[in-house]
Amino acid sequence: MKKIVTILSLALFAFTAKGQVVQDTATMGAFYANQVYYSLENGEVATVNNNDWDLAFAMSGQGSAGSAILLNEGSTILWSHPGDTADWTTFDTTGYASWERLLNSDTSWTNGAFNTHRGAAGFLDMGWGVLNPANNYWTLGDSLYLAKLKDNTFRKLWIVSLKTGVWEYKYANLDGSNEQTFTIDKSAYTNKNFVYHSMVSNTIMDREPDNTTWDMMFGKHVDFVNPPGMYVNVTGVFNNRNVWSAKANLADSTAAATATQAQTSLNNNVTNIGREWKKFTTGSWNVYDTIAYFVYDNDSTNFYRVVFTDFESGFSGLGRAFFNSELLHTVGIEGIEKSMNLSMYPNPATDKVTLLLDCPENDVMNIELVNLSGQIVHREQLNLSAGINQKTIDVNHLQSGIYLLSLVNNDFKSTQKLIIK
Repeated sequence: MKKIVTILSLALFAFTAKGQVVQDTATMGAFYANQVYYSLENGEVATVNNNDWDLAFAMSGQGSAGSAILLNEGSTILWSHPGDTADWTTFDTTGYASWERLLNSDTSWTNGAFNTHRGAAGFLDMGWGVLNPANNYWTLGDSLYLAKLKDNTFRKLWIVSLKTGVWEYKYANLDGSNEQTFTIDKSAYTNKNFVYHSMVSNTIMDREPDNTTWDMMFGKHVDFVNPPGMYVNVTGVFNNRNVWSAKANLADSTAAATATQAQTSLNNNVTNIGREWKKFTTGSWNVYDTIAYFVYDNDSTNFYRVVFTDFESGFSGLGRAFFNSELLHTVGIEGIEKSMNLSMYPNPATDKVTLLLDCPENDVMNIELVNLSGQIVHREQLNLSAGINQKTIDVNHLQSGIYLLSLVNNDFKSTQKLIIK
């Protein structure tokens, strides 16, 4: 663990050649007012104000992921109303301090504060409403919420529905005045994880960079920390939806800076890096520069080692995280588009994985299974017929972890992640 005495002035590099250690920073600003979106390949992608929104609605993701609604925990407090939508006009806040306070999940973008009780009424329960397959697969809201905004005013809130890719929600003052109703059409926001809304300014905001361009987001959120046994503002790193990571605790900073193997299993927990690389003790920040994080980037092509080296408080400085990153290896996934579908099950797999290949014509393809060190651990040739083809592969001899399964020939490559338990 490195005790911070002064803030170092670091030289910044704008390239990420393999084997080149890149020293960089992410500056969240005074009081951590900003979110910083960062690409391990290209550096900082965007810095946006983190205090101008209250709600975030999922624009991408299938099934449950597409029904996610996040709360800006840094500026807004959310409680679950004990009644249901029948109480909208008679919304009563008596005893609200004892109502359940809701926070976003610490592990997944799929479960925002509004999805806290997802599954309570069965797998079609999205938390804020229930999906109905018999009614066009619409999700109709069945819950009410109380929100305290950054200007210390209160709103009652109802997520009305998600119908055919269109969100509808409304809110009003507690006495029912100034009722506002908004809709957001997902089809208008391609390559965005979320679109945001401010109940203070009554504004929909497209404030997030393209979700194919960033790997990590540095920002502030609220967590229940024990001790001291209370909700506190914390800062940390959130991984993008498709980013997988793992970590290793080493003996010293030199070992961390040269490590090539993780000690934990790779997973896509969004706070796998999180905030635990630093700790505030005895009046100063301490950074654990003995932890190496291994990050598999957003488009599944590059594998990096990241080590945090310093941290500057946002209460006395610029709220900066200092870190080193190094590209360990590259596994190419790019290929020429072709009308062929590859699916596999189960995933995760234990003993066998079955492939379903929808081929437009007779063809000869190679199957390649590659580990994260770039080694081909399985390869075979397939003679495919036009239509659906099925192939089963034994994987019980392989170690647990993440692999890339590719379907390849001279003019085509389709690759998907395969998890082996």
